[in-house]
Amino acid sequence: MNISIKRTSVVMIALVILSGYLFFFHLGNMALTDPDETFYGQTAKEMLNRNEWSTPYLYGKPQFEKPIFFYWMVEASYRIFGVNEFAARLPSAVFGMAGIIAVFFLGSLLYDKRIGILAAVILATNVEYIILSRACITDMALGTFILFGMLFFLHGYIKDKPAFYSLSAAAFAFAVLTKGPVGLALPGLSILLYLVITGGLVKFIKRSKLYWPLLIFIAIAAPWYILMYKVHGQPFIDEFFGFRNMNRFLVPEHKIGSQFYYYVPVVFGALFPWSVFLPLALWRSLESAFDKSSPGRSNSIFLILWFLVIFIFFSISGTKLATYIFPTFAALAVMIAVLWEELFKERPSPGTEKWMKVSFVLLFFVIAIGAVVFFFFMKKRYPIAMAGAAMTGALLTLGFGLSMLSFFKKRYAASLFFIVYAIVIFLYPLSVLVLPSVERYETSKEISLHLNKMMEETEAVASESHYRAGVAFYTGHFPIDIDVHEDLVRFLDTDKRVWIVMKDKNHQQLYELDTKPFHTKPSYMVYKLRKKAIVTNLPPEDGKYILKRERIK
Repeated sequence: MNISIKRTSVVMIALVILSGYLFFFHLGNMALTDPDETFYGQTAKEMLNRNEWSTPYLYGKPQFEKPIFFYWMVEASYRIFGVNEFAARLPSAVFGMAGIIAVFFLGSLLYDKRIGILAAVILATNVEYIILSRACITDMALGTFILFGMLFFLHGYIKDKPAFYSLSAAAFAFAVLTKGPVGLALPGLSILLYLVITGGLVKFIKRSKLYWPLLIFIAIAAPWYILMYKVHGQPFIDEFFGFRNMNRFLVPEHKIGSQFYYYVPVVFGALFPWSVFLPLALWRSLESAFDKSSPGRSNSIFLILWFLVIFIFFSISGTKLATYIFPTFAALAVMIAVLWEELFKERPSPGTEKWMKVSFVLLFFVIAIGAVVFFFFMKKRYPIAMAGAAMTGALLTLGFGLSMLSFFKKRYAASLFFIVYAIVIFLYPLSVLVLPSVERYETSKEISLHLNKMMEETEAVASESHYRAGVAFYTGHFPIDIDVHEDLVRFLDTDKRVWIVMKDKNHQQLYELDTKPFHTKPSYMVYKLRKKAIVTNLPPEDGKYILKRERIK
């Protein structure tokens, strides 16, 4: 028993070190990105400034886009570390690390410790997991709570320990406090279907004592929603449950994602590099699920339902975003781990070796071609980052090349090691050389700091919606939204000096397009950073500006 505990402790320490590097290295060195990170970062900042813990505020007004829990975490982080990028992203990094530990226990529970380790490493080193663990958005917290909810349910069900159902209910309650009803509805449906298909529903109901999990869920999830209704009334119900949940499901909020198959390429891109093994892993899981004599049939059914319920729900949803199906990645990581574990047996099946070789060849060529494309893209758009782009591409190509060669020589452990090594090592030049060069162009920080130097404290500022939260976060002012043409014209027509952060092309089109009402007064672009520009309606006092625009009669 002591040996087992020690070995588990060693695994835990190793996973903490791996995820600590992947998720915390240079975590605060890049500005918050528009529009999502700045949205959450600015909301928590305003709550902090107001000493507010119940109602999320944005631009000085209540906003009900997401529930409260993630804002609590960011606000608490601000109080400890100050209002900065590191503090804004810290909760996601912590949840990312917790998720890696949870998936280790999930794989160990369903199969064995080696699959648990493989699943944890696979989950930690895929593209989207790293990105979301380093981003100030809600998806990592939601995915981790759902993962813990599934883990606790399975532990209670497999080990016949009903007390764990209460822990599962608590995890799902926090998921609902993080992103709304989907935090319970989707994993709950997966569990229900699993119990029905495997014939365990009646047994579960008899032994689970569901009143305790139900009470715990209500005690955690309900108070904030009740408080919001009491304080804000019907507007909260209409905004949160109407527009933010039901309307998003029925009506597309974004131009992209109208196709039913939208999430097929998303999964393969987001789960990269492990996604090249996903088709074979899914096939093996389906074989096990339909084989009544398979010892892992029940586990395969659970993992497949976990994936399919969330995948299908968001595939038929009107609004689609790449991060919506992220909570399925833990299940997919375990499936891929089961596939890899087969290689470590004395005699893996010929079919597995054959299709894994095909997957490795595909992986290597995708990386090699992608590295070349990435280099030329950076050369054209961000020349200053060319050296970093070349280094990251070379390290990835080398790592995956060594992994492929190791696999063909049947050195499977080395093959796995080189994939992980490639991801780990390439993060350094990406974080140190590439992202700092891109930051000034792809975030609102630099242009906002420049705006602060130019404008007076009492002067009004406006912004296009995409940059609005970023301008607010880095200037301390609440910009007016001028995405509607009439609002832009009205804002510029004032006799007092005003400032706008907008795309240069939109400033140009203000005078060229026949969109009424026409803006006839001149305006001045005083600063430009690639596509973003600072525009003012009056000549600068020092007489310096980049470009004066006016409508030609």
